Amino acid sequence: MLYTEKEKHEIERVKEVFAEHLRQSPDFELLWSDKVGYVWLTIGVNPVYVDTGIRIESAADLCGRCLDDVASDVLYMTSNDHALEVADPLELAEIKRRWEPYINQLPDYAYLCKDLLNGKM
Repeated sequence: MLYTEKEKHEIERVKEVFAEHLRQSPDFELLWSDKVGYVWLTIGVNPVYVDTGIRIESAADLCGRCLDDVASDVLYMTSNDHALEVADPLELAEIKRRWEPYINQLPDYAYLCKDLLNGKM
C-alpha cells in the first residue's frame, strides 16, 4: 500500500487547497504514480526540461513544498537571490500575506511556516 486511506485523504485535502497554485506553477508538476504515489517533479517551461522527481511522503511534506514555492515566488519577484531565512522585512511580510489563505484552510500545518523561515526544511 502506498499510503493509508487516511494519509491519501489528507494529501488530497492539501492538494485541493493549493490546487490553483499547483496548476499555475511553471517550476513543478505534482503527478500520481500507481507505483510510488505522488511525485513532485521539477520542470521548466522555457526552455522545456524535466529534472528531479521526489516522492511526496505525507500531507505535511506536500504542504511544506507548496509553502516554500509560494515564498520562492516572492523572492523571485523581488529579484533577490537569497535563502528564505534571510528574507528582509518587506519580503517576509509579503510571504506571510501570501501564505495566509492557505494556512487559514490548513491550520494544522502552520508550524511549517516557522520551520521554513528558520531554515529547518
